[in-house]
Order: sequence, then C-alpha cells, then structure tokens
Amino acid sequence: MDLQYLKHHQIDKHKWDATIKNAHNSLLYALSWFLDIVSPNWEAVILNDYEAVMPLTIKKKLGIKYVFKPFFAQFYGVFYTQSINEKVVEEFIRKALGNIQYIDVWFNPHNPLTESNTYIKRQTQELKLIDTYEELRKSYTRSTKNNLKKARKENLLLRNEPNGEIELNLLRGMYQRKGVHGATEEDFINLKSVYDYSLKSTEIETEFYTLYKDKEPCAAAFMIHWNKRAIIYHAANSAGRKARAMFILMDEYIKDHAGQDLILDFAGSNIPGVAEWNLGFGAANLNYYAVRINNLPIPLRWFKK
Repeated sequence: MDLQYLKHHQIDKHKWDATIKNAHNSLLYALSWFLDIVSPNWEAVILNDYEAVMPLTIKKKLGIKYVFKPFFAQFYGVFYTQSINEKVVEEFIRKALGNIQYIDVWFNPHNPLTESNTYIKRQTQELKLIDTYEELRKSYTRSTKNNLKKARKENLLLRNEPNGEIELNLLRGMYQRKGVHGATEEDFINLKSVYDYSLKSTEIETEFYTLYKDKEPCAAAFMIHWNKRAIIYHAANSAGRKARAMFILMDEYIKDHAGQDLILDFAGSNIPGVAEWNLGFGAANLNYYAVRINNLPIPLRWFKK
C-alpha cells in the first residue's frame, strides 16, 4: 500500500471531499469544511490517490502534537471508496503513529478492529426512517409511548424557526446542569460555526425543532441532513425535562421524515440511560471502537489533554 502522511497544507481538499462524499461510510464530520472548524490544522493519512483517507484532528499541548476527538464530532477513522479490512485500518494507524505519539479518537462503525486495551468496543444508536410512521412507532418501547402520552398533556408549542442561539443556550445549560466535563466555550463557538455553515450551504439541509413551555423555549434540536444521514444536536432545560419535551420533539421529527431514505444518527452512547432513551424510539445498536494509543516517553506518559 502507498500510504502518505500529509500536513494540512499538502491536502487536496477537492479530492478529499470527493472521497468522503463517495465513501461507503461517508460522514459529515469528515468533510474538509467541518474539519477546518473543529481542528484548523488537521492532518491526514492518504492511500494512493485518495482511494481511502484518515483525518487526524490535531492539537498541541506543551509542545506535544496529539489526535483528539472534537467535542461535537463523533466519528473519524478511515473512510474508503473500496472495501477494506482490519489489516488496512491498522496500517493507517501505524502510519499515523510515525508522526503522532498520542491518539484518542473514535473510529467509525465501518472500521473493522478487534477489541483490546487499545481498541475499546463501544456502541452508538441509529434509526432507519424508510418505513411508514405507523410501522416505526410500533418499535417504540412501552416506556417511550407512556412518556409521549404524558408529554402531550403539557400543552407544549412546537416551532420550526431557525435559531441556533436557542439551541446553544439550552445545550450550555444542560451540560452545566449535568456536570458534563470537557466542553469548552471554544467547542460551542465551533458548533455555532457548524450551524452557520450548514444554513448557507446548498448541499446540506438543516432543520430546527423548538418546544415552548409557557412561552419560553424548553427543548430544541438542530438537525443536519447530508448524504442520506441526519445528525442531531439536541438539548432541554429543567422545565423541558420535567415536561418530557424531548419525547415529543423526537417523535415529531420521526413523523415528519418517516418513509424517507434517511438514517437518523443519535450519536449514541454507552451510558445506559442515554442508550435506553435512543433505543426506545426503535433505534438499533451499532458497534464502534474508541482508539486510545499512548506512545509518549515515560516522563510524559500521563499527559493530560
């Protein structure tokens, strides 16, 4: 295999985006514009003439260059237009390790690997929306149906106005309430940039769902549709959580898009409560691997990102 490690300025972004768009496992997160937002100095490993590519989201700390998972981007790893196997994925990783000594990133579910201390198996959830709403609703769990019934009694008002600030404010508040660690103000600024780019792009479809309780927004979601996949960012405040607003929001989205050749990507979780909520709408589990490699010299082995 002819694998090359390319610095940011060496990457042909036109060829890159063509590969991502035509990849068997294409994801919005891997498009050059998205990478430019979440990791302006990203680098890459390339197979042949962009037959397969692996983006490397780069940061530096104390002079150490490392690969990290951007907070509001889920999967990276190898994206390919021809079939690959575990050996190929590992060759990409080895090539990256010739230039990077610390990697902590999630590989997409279509990258075959074997579970180990380095490759940690996790799960995400997604839902195919191709069936009718009636058929999709049959797969809702009893708990989800009961929560929907209760939420419908809260007299919530649904609007579809594009307002990223509502979503961002609810997201900030939700993370603070839940004590979510790791998200910085820079991450929220980056997410706002993703919103802004998506709204202007002619290749991306964007949708907003906002629920109001007593004239105040209590839950919101921003969906990005690209290449037959919908990525969702959603949040609710305390009032929204009490009113079970997210159940209505998700149900309305599924109802609006039932029968479409579209995959709803829940950007799921190993956290039991989150996974259970996603699965409650009929979503299916999908395995992927968190790749964590620390080849730093011993004095730096306990380096913190």
